[in-house]
Amino acid sequence: MASADDPSRARFGAAMLDGFAVDVSHQEIERVVVELEELYRSQPGEWLPIAGIGDYLARELGYEDLDEFEDALKSDFAAFVGKLPHVVISRVESELTPGTFRDVFKVTTPAATGKAAKPRVMRLRVRNREDLWRVFMKSPNTALEIPEIDFYVGGDAKRAVDSVYNHVAACVFNLETHVAHMATSAETEDERRGILETCEALRGMLDLEREFTLVARDADGACAFKPDDGVEIEYVDDA
Repeated sequence: MASADDPSRARFGAAMLDGFAVDVSHQEIERVVVELEELYRSQPGEWLPIAGIGDYLARELGYEDLDEFEDALKSDFAAFVGKLPHVVISRVESELTPGTFRDVFKVTTPAATGKAAKPRVMRLRVRNREDLWRVFMKSPNTALEIPEIDFYVGGDAKRAVDSVYNHVAACVFNLETHVAHMATSAETEDERRGILETCEALRGMLDLEREFTLVARDADGACAFKPDDGVEIEYVDDA
């Protein structure tokens, strides 16, 4: 078994993000996720066949055909779906034709299953580049914390699927944008300095100058990491 610092595992983590390249917009990923959840919820079975789903979603999302849809995803559909943190892929043998196998999937978010989920706190200890390149799906009402630097950002009413690295980098971008639009005055100087110091501290986390903990306060019970090994989960009722 590969160790946590094995380069092959780090490459695996980075490869999982191929379907989330910078030129695949978050809005498009969100559209795919929403349609997939609605389709899954409308079906009676726990596991659905992947074959044919790509064609269906391509039509629903306004693409000419599956090829155009996959061009937009920068990936074939089955591989893309398999990278989504809240989707589980399996290969099962056909009951009608023994010896014949097919790929099936299930979606685990409350929006897809129709089951209420408990609020929870998820903690990922980021120790290496592999951890930075895990895929993290942040639900709309999730607040993020990095306790080592007393950093906190509340939910922004948007779902986002990206690497841990890019989630933190987005926080830096948003803070710097806020500073750029602040009025320059003696009254705001301390606040500006504090925000810029936070940005530098966050950059240090991205450069792995020290280990840190990413805390997701998942009010919807709908966040997901992939891979999820080592992620601690504490339900709010148990806190």
